[in-house]
Amino acid sequence: MTTVPVGDSTRHLIAAVKKLEHSLHTSGLPRWMSRLPVWWLSWHYCRMLDHKIARMRRIARKFESWLPAIRAADQDSRTRLEFIDLDHAMHDDIDATRQTMWELRAYCIDIATMFGQLGYQSAQLNRRQRLFLSVIEQTCVQAATMQETLVAHDTRVLALLQQSQQSRPEQSPHSQPGSDPAGVRPQEARAA
Repeated sequence: MTTVPVGDSTRHLIAAVKKLEHSLHTSGLPRWMSRLPVWWLSWHYCRMLDHKIARMRRIARKFESWLPAIRAADQDSRTRLEFIDLDHAMHDDIDATRQTMWELRAYCIDIATMFGQLGYQSAQLNRRQRLFLSVIEQTCVQAATMQETLVAHDTRVLALLQQSQQSRPEQSPHSQPGSDPAGVRPQEARAA
């Protein structure tokens, strides 16, 4: 069987499980009993994936609720100018979340590879892995949509602000009421 590259921790886990399985089998236990560590590991990853799936769904629900709020703020002229992501903090936070999700996706694929290298197949684990990958992909699509909506909103708001600034007549600092071209205010001139 060819060895597919996986992460270091996964490689160490594969080696440890194979060693344990071998030592259990050579100690006289039947083959099915020596496979108990692999079964337990599969059960553990199923539980872990259940928790990760629930967390990804919560993140997806947040994105689902934020997107209409951003779109509504963009349509309301009173709130349009109040909401702008000038420092790109929100965009960066979403990007960091997407990056973390892609890392989890890679980890899930490594786990599938690990069980394949151990010669173990589990319908439950395969179902959960497919669901996990599907939820991550859907959540990443929602995150990308939200980022695009933020960029479009910010672009429109900046264009409106620029247009508003250009439509105002320019005033020099000296042409403001109560100021003197020499830089001395009338009140200051009387006091001197």
